[in-house]
Amino acid sequence: MSRTRRRPGRLETEEEVQFPVTPMLDMAFQLLAFFVRTFQAPTSETHLDLTLPATPAAMPGAAGGRAEAIPPRREDSDLENDLWIRAEADDLGELKELRLGQAVVPDLATLGDRLRRYTKLLEGRPLRVRLVADDGLRYEQAARVIATCSSAGVAAIRLADPGSAPGPSENLPRITP
Repeated sequence: MSRTRRRPGRLETEEEVQFPVTPMLDMAFQLLAFFVRTFQAPTSETHLDLTLPATPAAMPGAAGGRAEAIPPRREDSDLENDLWIRAEADDLGELKELRLGQAVVPDLATLGDRLRRYTKLLEGRPLRVRLVADDGLRYEQAARVIATCSSAGVAAIRLADPGSAPGPSENLPRITP
């Protein structure tokens, strides 16, 4: 579309420049789709676990203007003291056999009793359990084992691969009835 303007002595035409917006919007959405589809969330290699020292100078002041150091948290990282529980399943996914270390445990109630005795033996130290469950074990059965461990005072329950069960030479604390 062009307009004509009259000036004295000559006739001029002004051309209107058309700016195609549709192809630019198409390209913007294609770039957006490309970056959305190729985005990868950061993995664990970008995560840093830092343990910073607790010094009195870096702590907020206490009521009297004195900074008090927080006692260091005792963290028992010796994994050799973990108890191993192996839960084996039958063909239907039901709990067939329970083992605490190498000893066969007849039922969940007995497992709870033995774990409570281990808790008493540790005298305040946290009791940790590694649970090795068969791949065919139904979730409800594994949840019952975990609930038994939790109600017996187990501080941490770790799930382990079925191939990582302890060998026959695994030393466990001895409990006499």
